[in-house]
This record gives sequence, structure tokens and C-alpha cells, in this order.
Amino acid sequence: MTRRRDGVVDKKIGSVIRTQRVKLGMTQSELATALGLTFQQIQKYEKGSNAVASTRIPDLCRKLEITPNDLFGVSDSMDGEVLRLGPWAMKTARKLHELSPAMRQSVETLLDAIPLSKR
Repeated sequence: MTRRRDGVVDKKIGSVIRTQRVKLGMTQSELATALGLTFQQIQKYEKGSNAVASTRIPDLCRKLEITPNDLFGVSDSMDGEVLRLGPWAMKTARKLHELSPAMRQSVETLLDAIPLSKR
């Protein structure tokens, strides 16, 4: 019997891994080392080209500080819009989140003043 892979599920899980890793300020190499893997394996997980083995899920979730429900998108703790952000946007969002409320308000005012281009 041939095993069927669901690329959509693998890509969704990979997106959650990448999002949470970046949110924690962790590199692919750091996550790989913590799990006893290569950074290339983490890249494959994040791209969805390799499925995460069920035996790796507990350690992966522990290192990423999420639950298996978060990993599979069962809980509401991760907003779907956030999962579509690229690495640059995630790093920027993390930095903005760390600003004081007054500084965040200043940045928001600046961003509101910038006209959006219509592409």
C-alpha cells in the first residue's frame, strides 16, 4: 500500500513552524540544533516539502512553545492572517510588538500617513 502525503497539510504545518520560530526570534539552525536535526530539515518542514514525523511533534511543540493543536491549526491562538506573512514582515511585527505603547502609536501615525500604492 502506498502512503499518501497531503502537501496542503504539510505546508500549513510548515507555515505554523516558521511563524512561531520567527516570533520567538529563533533561527532555523537554532531550532534544528535543539531538535537534533539539520537546518536543511527545518527548511524542508517549513516549506512543506517534508512532513513532520509524529514522533517529533512533542519535542517540536515544546521548543516552539505551542501545543499540537496550535501546530495543526485547531486552536484560535494563531490568526490565519499572520500565517501568510513573510519572514521580513514577521521580524518587523516582532520588533514593533516590543516597542513602548507611545512609540507604537508614533509608528502607526507614520504608517497611516504613507499613501498605499495600487498595484
